[in-house]
Amino acid sequence: MVATFALAAGAPPAATEDGTAIGLSDTLAALSRQRGKSVKSANRQLELVRDRLANTRGPRLNGRNINASSLAMRFAGGSKKDSAAFETKHLLAPKKERRTRHRAAWLGGDVMLDSARAENPRLAALYTNGLTFGADARLSSRLLVGNAVGAAFDRTPFGADGSLGTYYLSNTLYGSLTTSTETFLDVALGASRSEFSGDYGAAGGSASGRRSANQFYGQARYSHRFERNRVRVRSYGQAKLLHTRLGDYVENGDGAHLGQAQSMGSLELTFGVRGETSVMSSVGKLTPHAVLEMSRTARRASSAVVTSLDEATDDNHVIASSSAQSGRLTARTGLNWAISDDATFKGEYSVSSGMAEFRPRQKVTARFKLKF
Repeated sequence: MVATFALAAGAPPAATEDGTAIGLSDTLAALSRQRGKSVKSANRQLELVRDRLANTRGPRLNGRNINASSLAMRFAGGSKKDSAAFETKHLLAPKKERRTRHRAAWLGGDVMLDSARAENPRLAALYTNGLTFGADARLSSRLLVGNAVGAAFDRTPFGADGSLGTYYLSNTLYGSLTTSTETFLDVALGASRSEFSGDYGAAGGSASGRRSANQFYGQARYSHRFERNRVRVRSYGQAKLLHTRLGDYVENGDGAHLGQAQSMGSLELTFGVRGETSVMSSVGKLTPHAVLEMSRTARRASSAVVTSLDEATDDNHVIASSSAQSGRLTARTGLNWAISDDATFKGEYSVSSGMAEFRPRQKVTARFKLKF
């Protein structure tokens, strides 16, 4: 958590021609949004790489690699009736095992086109929270290495009238070592560059802010599976490290501020176990599952001074340095129901709470998929 407190307070910001100016609260809201966007973008790229490695695990044990696409394109209108989604999940492998494939390419992520957003200048009609293109090579039946290039872009509102544009580009090196048919180690290491553009609509389009950020991230995941009496159990452990260096945030316009460069980092350790079994019945294949997971996270952020660039104001602030640790316990249970080759249903209930204070959060998800 990042705390803020005032060093000094002066006169109100000078007004622009339309009677408005950049408020200090809007500047602080922009800085907070930038920090959150940086963390979410890195987590999304690591998630897409992890999904890719999971998709190749089975074919690699059989001496193959696969081309894959899991890109989702969604079109949102003013109502559900005007909305549509196109999802691809196409895994290709040689039909004959003797024709082994060593190299493969893949595409993952999602792209959203929202017509309702087009009516609001503070929102982007076309955006994505993560889009990745990668290629990898199977060096042996146990080892795969690859590289993935990722991107994200969006424009979202903040404060009373502001909007924040985000442009994110990353590169991730990854590898997977399968020590046995039941055990694997996945590793990913990457870096990214982000550009943030803040616009303050209340200032008549004359006020804006710009900032860039560099980020390094890494993740390692180890898992082992065993089976007893038709019950499959997989234990896993994961470590994830993020380090972000945000440059100066420079605003232009009446009431403008300068946000000093800031660095932040986090280390997250996760341990869990998942159990499942499958039952064939007259209505299809039923696969109930249960998961118990515990995570521990340490975060830190450096201090940063926010100073006024407007001579008529003196509303300087400081974002205090901070460090915190937290733990979380999560339990999930659900059912995958394969009704036929073309119809599937997935449902899950989860409850989670912080370990220091019990405040449970519950979530229910359900999804039905029908292929045409």
